Amino acid sequence: MNREAYELANRIKTELGTDGDILLESPGDFKMKKYKNNMLQEIKREKQAKKKNFRGVSAAACAALILLAGTVIFSDDVHAMIRQISWSIGNALGISGDLADYREVINTSVEDKGYVITLQEAVASEKKLVINYTLQREDGAAMDEILTADGSLRINGKNVTDGVGGGAEFLDEEQKVVGVVLEYFVENADLSGENDFQISFERIGMTDAVKGNWDFAFKADGSELIADTKRTAIGKTFVVPNGGEITLDEFTSNELEQRIFYSLSDTSGYIFKAEAEDSEGNKAEFGVRIQDTDSGHMQNEEILYDGRLDAEAETVTITLYGVELPKESGQMSHDYVQIGEPFEITLR
Repeated sequence: MNREAYELANRIKTELGTDGDILLESPGDFKMKKYKNNMLQEIKREKQAKKKNFRGVSAAACAALILLAGTVIFSDDVHAMIRQISWSIGNALGISGDLADYREVINTSVEDKGYVITLQEAVASEKKLVINYTLQREDGAAMDEILTADGSLRINGKNVTDGVGGGAEFLDEEQKVVGVVLEYFVENADLSGENDFQISFERIGMTDAVKGNWDFAFKADGSELIADTKRTAIGKTFVVPNGGEITLDEFTSNELEQRIFYSLSDTSGYIFKAEAEDSEGNKAEFGVRIQDTDSGHMQNEEILYDGRLDAEAETVTITLYGVELPKESGQMSHDYVQIGEPFEITLR
């Protein structure tokens, strides 16, 4: 299964429908959606097996981020050595929709300690900044493993990051260029307008880390994406096994992502997920992206390669699950239990 197979999956229904006779002999719409969904699931599993994923759940779970001063000047000679890769946030997330109206194209490179980081794009969304960058060696040599860079985010001069997550993969067969997409969660910052962002990467790799300065500054405006976000109120409250409550407040959907926002009461020690299926037969799993003592949100984990719920569907059926966090070992349990009964929301 490869990218061509994915593109084929997107074309199947259209091509079968170009001729009336073929259309009459072809499977019905529901079966075609089922075939396409099955194929996309295989592609997602293949992509996820190749990717290195990482994410934060709360500010407390994230390592301290330290901003280092100074920006390394990127010379023309080094610039000529960079292998230019056309790789957008849409490519990184496998989104077929058009993010052109919402993204800030940066395409700026900084070199230090033998490594070149090229910050390519940024998209500001509600309580979140998404960026993508490429990392490669200055001498063009291959890398034995996927390397990523640790860095801090400042908005208008203030460090307000509550957590960070993302994924990384090699963009070439020679393993010379790593592509990374990062989500910075910023619960207490207003991104519904233009803001000044500063990102300082200070370390590359985990074992035998290379320390240096890879600093970037840019502007991004989340007003259009936030304005174009479709919102559906949920207002469903469930009792978790420890007696606390979780209220699913709102489902949101836009070109970048799909999320379920929720509020909590006395649910310390629990983490949640939701399974959803829309009226068109599309299924998705929502996993926690950020959670504190009284609120949080889950994000569609199936967004890769169009595993999203149809924003034009009439209804979505949601089933909530929860699991108790380990009290002694650091090993996360996957024994989620269903909380309450499945319920249906009507999309607006």
